[in-house]
Amino acid sequence: MTESAGETSASASSLETQEAPHQVLLVADEVFRGSDLAEELRSHLQSIDGIEIFVISTATSHSAIDQELGDVDRPKKEAGERLELILSELRDQGLDASGVVGDADPNVAVGDGLVDFDADEIVVVCHVDSEREYAEKGLWNRLSTDFHQPVTELKVPHPDGDGSAGGVQEVEHAPAHEKTEDEVIRETRNFPPLRPLDVAGILIGFIGTVALGMISVAAGIDDSGELSGAAAVILLIAIGAFLINVANILGLLFFESVRYTGLWEKFFARTAIIYTLVGLAASL
Repeated sequence: MTESAGETSASASSLETQEAPHQVLLVADEVFRGSDLAEELRSHLQSIDGIEIFVISTATSHSAIDQELGDVDRPKKEAGERLELILSELRDQGLDASGVVGDADPNVAVGDGLVDFDADEIVVVCHVDSEREYAEKGLWNRLSTDFHQPVTELKVPHPDGDGSAGGVQEVEHAPAHEKTEDEVIRETRNFPPLRPLDVAGILIGFIGTVALGMISVAAGIDDSGELSGAAAVILLIAIGAFLINVANILGLLFFESVRYTGLWEKFFARTAIIYTLVGLAASL
């Protein structure tokens, strides 16, 4: 009885000391060479034996309109075919890999994958800058700050004419984060950083709206004591500018709060700038 208990204790101790496999979350919107990933992993791991890789093949659309309207039938089919090719490539390298088709946005796909897969590191395969898809716009800026795990981005070209995968042309690395950018912002109550276009939209909108109001006052009233036609038109333009610029600020707050990136991300700022400048030109 004592011997059996000793064997059980030894077995339990052995299991406790056995290292858990290194888990890699791989998100890809393009096929690539499995040897390139294996080489990248070997560059910072002692061994790639026993690594577990969970692949998410993103259903990325090829145009901004399709991406925003959620046209996913064709992208899902392409993502499924890509997934099979990627899994085959990785298994040929002796890597333990499984996967699913995921969200159209690579950054969202990473977040979804981390819900069910406790990754030690994240690898994202996307296109080189000159060939990037709409959903890849600003991708690295988000990947490098949104997650606790270290992130590697492998940039590849579109497949050759014969369909063969291109080699990795660029590599980006981001270290692990104790706190993500969102967590820091929430703790310090800082407003998210603004893009130059956002700053321009707010300043031009504010100054332009005030200027339009002053111009309408300067236009004054006509001889009958009524508001002149020109002043009324300018006042309406000023009211429109005010409403559009309020919408710009509210839209900016909302988009930043949900970390939205897409077709409408710069719409309000551009509309505010164009409307205000055109309104000023028409009023002078």
